[in-house]
Amino acid sequence: MRRLTVLLVGVVAAGSFLAFRPMTTEVTAVEGVWTVIHITSEGETFDRTQVPSILILTAGHYASVAVRGTEPRETFPEEPTDEQRLAAWGRFFASAGTYEVNANEIHTKVIVARNPNATVEQAEGSSTFEVDGDTMVRTFSNGVVVTYTRIE
Repeated sequence: MRRLTVLLVGVVAAGSFLAFRPMTTEVTAVEGVWTVIHITSEGETFDRTQVPSILILTAGHYASVAVRGTEPRETFPEEPTDEQRLAAWGRFFASAGTYEVNANEIHTKVIVARNPNATVEQAEGSSTFEVDGDTMVRTFSNGVVVTYTRIE
């Protein structure tokens, strides 16, 4: 009877430990904070080091904010015109949502974006990727290749 009691106490203690221990998640190679260093499209590579961008990948969510183009946006004068505001806004890109990694593919699903259509349609996209240390290269279905460097 004593052995059964000790065994039962041990099973309950182990079960309690397993049930209430903090969940651990495996950190994938893509998790971190990234910035675009260059983009290759139609055989031409564009330096993006002077244009701000940030891609944050957590365990299951992403946030991406960037300025399109290869040149920094012009700063506003003291009283910008509507045309100047629209030009600055037109180059701004932002989206956030969920993502999954399967082998060497990242599949994203938008929750919120600058473009309201992407939000309403819950736009999805996929790219293949390779990570080598603090460099990630993503290749999209349209042939565009984006190279990132990890900044955190």
